[in-house]
Amino acid sequence: MAFAIGSNNVANASGPLVSMAQNVLGTADGSSEFMLIMIILTFVIAPCFGIGSSFLGERVLGTTGKDIVSFGPLGATLISIVTASLLLTASLTKGIPTSLVQMNTGAIIGLGICKVGYKEILKNTPLRKIAIIWIVVPLIALFLSYSLTLIADKLNYL
Repeated sequence: MAFAIGSNNVANASGPLVSMAQNVLGTADGSSEFMLIMIILTFVIAPCFGIGSSFLGERVLGTTGKDIVSFGPLGATLISIVTASLLLTASLTKGIPTSLVQMNTGAIIGLGICKVGYKEILKNTPLRKIAIIWIVVPLIALFLSYSLTLIADKLNYL
């Protein structure tokens, strides 16, 4: 799972920064400067995933690990295998950025449906709240980014 997270999420977080640094410094692909920038940014960004999950992950783990369906070590292993396989597949197919939290939650929901049935999962879990957040937050981000782009364009910053 850690390798899958590193190959997908860390690479997708550091990639734009490496590209920006490459453009600013005018380095060529494959040059020693480019490789150094890539390594340094990866070593800076990778620990941020661990730090962020340490400080912010407790609520997500509580919701997904206890409120949706309870599972033991075998269930946790199956969830990790499914999530890691999907993340690695996304990385191998042109580096499609994917959300670890959403994939993990989806695997937990799938395990819960197999374990207790879909009616029970939908009735007695916080899935409605999760679905609303997954729909509303991207729409808010879209609205804010579009609005800020319009404002920046009107102020001739673009």
